[in-house]
Order: sequence, then structure tokens, then C-alpha cells
Amino acid sequence: MKRRLLTFLLIFVGLGFLVYPIISKELYDKKISTQTLDYEKKINAEDDAKLKEEWQKAVVYNQNLKGDPVKDPFIVGSGIALPKDYQQVLNFPDNTMAVIDIPKISVKLPVYHGTSEGVLQKGIGHMEGTSLPIGGKGNHSVLTGHSGLAHSKMFTDLTSLEKGDLFFIHALDKVLAYKVDQIKVVTPDNLKYLATKTDEDYSTLITCTPYGINSHRLLVRGSRTKYLPEERKKIKPIKKETEADKILRNSVIITSTLMLFIILGALIIKKRLTTKTK
Repeated sequence: MKRRLLTFLLIFVGLGFLVYPIISKELYDKKISTQTLDYEKKINAEDDAKLKEEWQKAVVYNQNLKGDPVKDPFIVGSGIALPKDYQQVLNFPDNTMAVIDIPKISVKLPVYHGTSEGVLQKGIGHMEGTSLPIGGKGNHSVLTGHSGLAHSKMFTDLTSLEKGDLFFIHALDKVLAYKVDQIKVVTPDNLKYLATKTDEDYSTLITCTPYGINSHRLLVRGSRTKYLPEERKKIKPIKKETEADKILRNSVIITSTLMLFIILGALIIKKRLTTKTK
């Protein structure tokens, strides 16, 4: 009886390993979808005066940035001194800075202040020292996200973006549209492409690359363009297998293989114990 119970227990554990990547991804996607919808609902319910006040705070913050060189967001301790009110600006509602929407790769995620590991595990981080994502000439906001997480694709599929693709930033009651105009792969110490330009309005998306090695940084820069809702609706998500799909598939294969070995091991142990008993 105990041997049979052990066998069933091992099989149950193996099945748990098998379904974990799929279930965790579904739960995370549902949670994020709820968060982004809540953000939009609360913004729509707020009065115009409050929204204008919050927007003006962000404008003043960007004007006060000194233009110090930015550092690598994935290296702890490499940041620079920030204006003291950083965490208090563009944090309405619920400490959410904005929402990043990349329809081509089916990404819509909340953006938070900073690039700490805690932030990057739950959403996209805004790189300290760069412009807040509210647009405007002379501003260059930088948003960073992980690649290859088991529970979410985050920025895993940034590699699928091409020049001319659009992404959108929802900040308070505004929607900013950016068209990809530059894609670079650089070493962590080469972030000159994040500098501001007086007559340009840029936003750059950053993630580590290549997957599993993370020795370089993928920089996908967008130049501000007019937001047209009908253009957003026309964008169709890519249908080919993406990097995130490959990661999920490989996770299932690995856990399936592990489950198979667990079951085989249990059967072998059971057979040997039965033989010894005889």
C-alpha cells in the first residue's frame, strides 16, 4: 500500500511540474490584464483638474532633469542621483507610472518607477534619470523589462519588432504613439543611444539579449508620431512562434521529461522492492 501511495505521489508531483509553467503564465496574464484595466478605469473616473495637476508635476520634473549620463538598468548600484520627488511624480493611481502597449507582440504591461528586481518581476521599469514617459521635444524616456521569465514574456519578444512598428504609452489620460526608428544591440557600458536630442521626442525599450546569456542590451527606440486610434486597431499580432512561445514550449518539454524520469524511477524502485520481497 505504501509503495503504491509513493508511486501515485511521484506521478502527482510530476504532473505538477508539467502544468506549472502554463498555469503560472495564465494566472500572471490575468493579473496584469486586471491591473491595466483598473488603471484605465481609475484614470477615466478622475476629474480633469486632478489629471492636469499630475501631468504638470511630470512636466516640471522633466524640465528639472540635469541630463547626467544614464547607467545600465540591470546592474545594481549603477544608477545616478535623482530629483528627490521621483517616486511622487506620475504615480497616480496606485503608484503606476503608465502602461506600455505593444500590439504587434501582444504586450500590455504596467510601468513602475525604477528598475529594481522587484519592479522587473511584476512589470516594466522606468530607468531612473531619464525623462518620464509623457513625451515632448527634448525628452527621451527609457523603459526596461526582463526577457525569458517563466511566468510572463515581458519584453522577451522585443526581438520581433522592426523599424516602422508602433508602440503606445498610456500616461494618465494621454496616449503617446511611437514608431520604431532604430534598433541596436550594445554592450552594457555602451548606452550612448539613450541621450536626449533637443528637437526629438524619443522612447526606448530595453531588454537583455541574447536569451539565457544576457551579455548585451537590445535597444528598440521609437520616435514620437501622431496617435491615431484607427491605426492601433489595424495592427495584427504576429502569428509566428515567438521567443516567449519557445520558452514556454521548452519549459513544458523539460518538465515532461522530468516527469517521465520520476515515473520510470518510481516503477524501477517498486520492481526492485517487489523482487527483494519475493
